[in-house]
Amino acid sequence: QFKYFLLIKIKIYNTVDIDTSFYLTVRCKIMSLQVLPKPTSGEKAPRPSNETRRAQAVVKTGLIDAPNSDLFQIYCDLAKDLTGFEQARFSLFDGEAQCSMGGAGVDESYKVGNRIERSKWNVCSYVLLNTEPMVVEDFYKDPDWSEHPFIKSGDAPHAYAGFPVINKDNYALGTLCLFNTEPKKLSVDQENLLIRISKNIAHLLDLQVEQRSLTAQKIVQASDILSEEMPGATLLDLKALLLLESDLRVSAGDANSLVENGFCIKDTKSNAILSSAGRLLIEKMGITPKPMKRLKISGNDASELIDKMFSELQ
Repeated sequence: QFKYFLLIKIKIYNTVDIDTSFYLTVRCKIMSLQVLPKPTSGEKAPRPSNETRRAQAVVKTGLIDAPNSDLFQIYCDLAKDLTGFEQARFSLFDGEAQCSMGGAGVDESYKVGNRIERSKWNVCSYVLLNTEPMVVEDFYKDPDWSEHPFIKSGDAPHAYAGFPVINKDNYALGTLCLFNTEPKKLSVDQENLLIRISKNIAHLLDLQVEQRSLTAQKIVQASDILSEEMPGATLLDLKALLLLESDLRVSAGDANSLVENGFCIKDTKSNAILSSAGRLLIEKMGITPKPMKRLKISGNDASELIDKMFSELQ
């Protein structure tokens, strides 16, 4: 088994030219030698050795508190359709729970944002421990898992396939898992396609983290420019500018400093609107409506997002 493992590592790091078909054969052999991990003797599922930093990386995505199933639905649909498995689910794992992010073929009980304890019987938690997928043709045939509550009740699916979603820093942030009522295998081609899907999800998570970082940086830079153009400006003034540029209503009273400095004017309904000088200031600060449109939010949702951004800055 070690010989096969070494050959895979050689292929990954491109240190030796190995025929692709031979590589796939070797990889398939490794998978056939893999042993399903035994459930831990404790109450909780085992954690990866880098658990603290891994969990912090998950939190940085911002998706635990604000899950967005639209980001991952297409990948779950693809995984389900490509394999013929009945269900496909993507989850992130913070320090305590498995957090549902999206699913295909799921029933009404499945809710995005649901949190499931990472107990000893949480099978997907074990996928985080290895860089290779965990594929089980029939869970009911493994004596080590015979005490699983769902296996004892007959409610557990027979076939399972779990793929770790590993980010650019080599942290397993989550899992793409497939379930099937009856025993079922994956072909080598299907497995490789699912690995590619998992990598695409990981890339999306990396982009999510980078976008959040860039957004915070942009707000800080905009604040510095506002302070230069309007000495004594506060975060409330910056918030008012963001709301106005997002076509949200701001009372003249809440934008009083901006009105006094000529960046806003008062309309007939005592609401603030941007003046020509205010629009030039917005352009100089680099604040445009494009980021807000990309987030697909409006009205109260946009206002709440801006409130949250400012609370984090403070």
